[in-house]
Amino acid sequence: MPPDFLNDISIKTLSVPPILNGVTARGVLWQASPGRFLLDVPDVARYLVEDGNLIAIEPMPQADETEVDRFLRMTPLAALLFQRGIMAFHAAAAANEGGAVLLAGDSGSGKSTLLAALLKRGWAMLADDLAPVDLDDEGNPVVLPACREVMLWPDAMEKLGYMPSFAEASFDNDGGRLALTLPSRYSSAPHPLRAIYWLSVHHKNEIEIKELAGAERFRVLGTLSYNSHIADALLDRTAYFRKAAAISHVAPIRRLIRPRGRWSVEELADRVVGEWQ
Repeated sequence: MPPDFLNDISIKTLSVPPILNGVTARGVLWQASPGRFLLDVPDVARYLVEDGNLIAIEPMPQADETEVDRFLRMTPLAALLFQRGIMAFHAAAAANEGGAVLLAGDSGSGKSTLLAALLKRGWAMLADDLAPVDLDDEGNPVVLPACREVMLWPDAMEKLGYMPSFAEASFDNDGGRLALTLPSRYSSAPHPLRAIYWLSVHHKNEIEIKELAGAERFRVLGTLSYNSHIADALLDRTAYFRKAAAISHVAPIRRLIRPRGRWSVEELADRVVGEWQ
């Protein structure tokens, strides 16, 4: 299901063409033309996103329904947000009474695990993996709630003290990860964006935090977008620069670099909480 703030869109099961007319950009498995975006996931489904209002889905024969829904909440949802002029980041998002932070980075950087650690410390969940950010009526960036579950590997869930008996959890088809749902920790309200943490790893033993400065803060927002090539193809450039400028003006962007191969999530969460208590 789409996020609550997208309750006006239509999601329909329809025949979807394999090729778009008037293609202006393309990449691996996707094509874009004015007002339209096509994603073809082999053995799962074709998704057609139109004008920020409609997602048409044509499941492939024998496709697993869970897989079809999982892919819907990834690139097709990001494409719809871009068509609406909403920025979407490859990030988890957590919030406390002071506002929201994005936990951005590539797959495997530890976004979801750090999010789950913050939830145990009383923070609220806004998003896992795809975080929408828009401007409010005063032009301030806000993080929109987009997801109610955190996807975790079983060993991470065990180390954090989450067990299926502790919260609603079910096995996901994505390689055995668990879907952790904590209704009391989900926030349905937008929160002002306070900071962005860009997660990565290194071969040192200690955690490092490096704050980005100047124009680098603006440039890195494109890097952290949910598939920057699709964002380039779909986002209106004028709107993008306006919103990116607003984000870089109010939200510090910090590289949060953890040791490779060492469990350090509790330390990372302590660093984040310590900065935003």
